[in-house]
Amino acid sequence: MSSALHKFPLPQAAPVPGAVFDEVHFVRQTFGDPDLQNEIVGLFLAQVNEAKQAFTRPMTTTAWRFLTHTLKGAAASVGANRIAELAAQWELAGSPQDPEARTRIADQFMAEADAFQDAAKNYLR
Repeated sequence: MSSALHKFPLPQAAPVPGAVFDEVHFVRQTFGDPDLQNEIVGLFLAQVNEAKQAFTRPMTTTAWRFLTHTLKGAAASVGANRIAELAAQWELAGSPQDPEARTRIADQFMAEADAFQDAAKNYLR
């Protein structure tokens, strides 16, 4: 078990403050280009779908940190601030070995991912 798990307990499922989707940031990052926006949202949602599967499986601390760190950066760049914040917390906590903890994380992630997908639907064609 990661020693970081003792320093940074896993957050309980609770709403994360802030906007689901920071559209101002996203439009600025994509220079208002609709084709680029469609591509980036599509790529991020594909990454989200892979992460949904991964969060439910046990993994090493290294794999966990890679998953959460990558997700944190991708979410921040696309304007999915709440997902980025959760991924940052999970990255610090380390890989939970408890199946119930992984289920709580997966459930919270799926709720945030669904909320982001709904908020970003105008950028998909």
